Amino acid sequence: MVPMIRTLIAVAVLAVAPAFAQTGDEWSTFPPAQPAPTPVKPADPPPAKVEPRTAPPPTRAAPPPSAAPRSFTVDAGVADAGVDVSDADTRIISQKERFLAGTEPHSPSTWGNAWNAPENGRVTAGQVGIGTVFVPSARLGPRGVVRVSLLGEYLNQLDFPVRSAQNIRSAVTFAASFQPFEWGEIFVSYGAAANTNNRTSPNLIQALGDLSLGIKVAHHFGKGFHAGADLRLLTFSGVGNQGVDRFAVGFKPMLLATYDFRELSRSAPFILTAGLGFTLDSTSGLVINQRLNASEEFALNVNRYHRFNFNLALELPFPVVTPFFEYTLAAPLGVPNNELTGPDGLFINASAAMAQVFGLGLKITAVKDLTFVTGFNFGLARSVGLGVPATPPWNFYLGAQFAIDPFQRGETKFVETIREKKLEVAKAASPVRLEGVVTDAETKQPLSGVIIAVGGVKPSATNEVGQYESLPITARSVKLSVARDGYKAVEREIAVEANKPTRVDLALEPDVKKAKFEVSATANKKPIKADIVFTGAGEAKLQTPDGNAPVEVELPAGTYTITASAAGHLAQTRDVQVQAGGKLVVTFDLVPSPKKILVIFKGDKIEILQQVRFATGKSTILPESFNLLQQVVDAIIKNNVKRVKVEGHTDNRGGKAANETLSEDRARSVMEYLVAQGIDKVRLESVGYGDSKPVAPNLTARGRELNRRVEFIVLEK
Repeated sequence: MVPMIRTLIAVAVLAVAPAFAQTGDEWSTFPPAQPAPTPVKPADPPPAKVEPRTAPPPTRAAPPPSAAPRSFTVDAGVADAGVDVSDADTRIISQKERFLAGTEPHSPSTWGNAWNAPENGRVTAGQVGIGTVFVPSARLGPRGVVRVSLLGEYLNQLDFPVRSAQNIRSAVTFAASFQPFEWGEIFVSYGAAANTNNRTSPNLIQALGDLSLGIKVAHHFGKGFHAGADLRLLTFSGVGNQGVDRFAVGFKPMLLATYDFRELSRSAPFILTAGLGFTLDSTSGLVINQRLNASEEFALNVNRYHRFNFNLALELPFPVVTPFFEYTLAAPLGVPNNELTGPDGLFINASAAMAQVFGLGLKITAVKDLTFVTGFNFGLARSVGLGVPATPPWNFYLGAQFAIDPFQRGETKFVETIREKKLEVAKAASPVRLEGVVTDAETKQPLSGVIIAVGGVKPSATNEVGQYESLPITARSVKLSVARDGYKAVEREIAVEANKPTRVDLALEPDVKKAKFEVSATANKKPIKADIVFTGAGEAKLQTPDGNAPVEVELPAGTYTITASAAGHLAQTRDVQVQAGGKLVVTFDLVPSPKKILVIFKGDKIEILQQVRFATGKSTILPESFNLLQQVVDAIIKNNVKRVKVEGHTDNRGGKAANETLSEDRARSVMEYLVAQGIDKVRLESVGYGDSKPVAPNLTARGRELNRRVEFIVLEK
């Protein structure tokens, strides 16, 4: 009896199950069960049978649930990557969302990240430009992103900045930053402040319209090190009814360096930033009809001195929140005797009143693109001095920062779905991927933004460290196309390995842009045959024809030294620079070699057999020495001398200081003549020794003539 009851229950379950199965585009039902045959013997009914739609007759018994065959498939996107699951009964085991390489969100939520995930270090706009809040950073984010921030500040302090004064200050700053390039940003900020103090006149002073404009350039030099420069123009509008109706400007240049320790070790989630610079300030000109007290200088933010600035910031990018610490110092410059006058009339050291602030803050990064920031600044200055605005003992701030992509580069997302199949179905080949790293063939550095196109799937792009991963593919051989501006395109046929990713690393060759040179050589205005040698961005040797037509050559764009030499003529040289796609016409007018040789090359010295003639008591070279110096140029070129020192000497007549100055001027004049004849200035240096190195006694006219000389010393061949 018990076996019969079990059999009837099994038949009922198989009959009712299709009514409860889910349906839809991504789902399929169980194959319909065939009606169970009427049992022949009540005590021993035959087992229920089903006929799978994927198998031909004869029919077979359906296995119990615990013994049902199971298989898994991975869906990429909406389709099942080549596996037909429309008719199979499936159950979703897990799903995983991924972004196509190069389309990742620029400021994703940090909620649920690992404690050392790179995305925790979100790039945001501070009070002015990219940074923490008050310290700018050399670490920039992806290009094309606009970042805006709104920051509010509040202070309520008794006995500040002088005794018996009640000071209340509130301020708001709106800042916007746009990063058009990977290496630079432009930014602007607008600030307004209101200050109430019973020691100011009037008690309420408002400052509206303080505007800052700036540009920052920075570069990632590798291994976590970023460096750059921040150039900022400051403007200050008139304030309150203090008679301040003028307009003041300032300039704030700063050098920045940021080190991201996470690139050195994932277990060190620290980002350190330092900055050095100056503030050139003209706010002292806002008030010229009265003397401000300490409370009014603080309310108006009037500085009477330029300042040296030092900034330091440390960020700890954790999931959801990023604690940070800031230190800023502004030391006044040009303070007489390094002393300021205090509110009580006593002198104080300027270092005791200079602005020093230590800040503790927190960024909340749990929401995509939106960052909340709050913190306190604590003043470290011990005293108040007139001419330098007082540093408040504390300052509370609260703000929000938002990132926008105005050019809609878009985010391409696909979903990997793992399904359990309870019935075996015919499966196509399992999808696999191509993955790897793309680098520069010359520098070996990874390349970002390289477009990776694989036949049959949507293209992808390499990330910041040159990595790429294709969408799933099922073919066993695909065509791989790789392209990036400035590099030669690559196309390959790739054999894809089954059941595992196929790794293909690529090294792209730079696509060198060419420039065209048109060279001719003449002597006495007639074309001659000359040997032309190019050295620099490329190398080439050619010969000009003795006809009128110049010779043409294509070489990589860049800087070149071009030399021309011909038998019986003095050699000449030119230093030129040509851009990609440009054309440069170079003409040499060679001078015949003189019959009398005046220059001898001796290895460590270029010896001249005739003195360089100058105007009496001056450094002006006389024309009669031009032929001599042209022979010196010829010796430098033909002997491939890399560095030459031009020495000037005089006799002992006149004062030593005057002789030294004259010898320096004459040596410099000869060096400039050689530069004018085409010798690169970096190959030359000049020095004057006055009368300190005579070669003959200064007792006779002949001896003094020998001591008045110019010598050419070979420093490097």
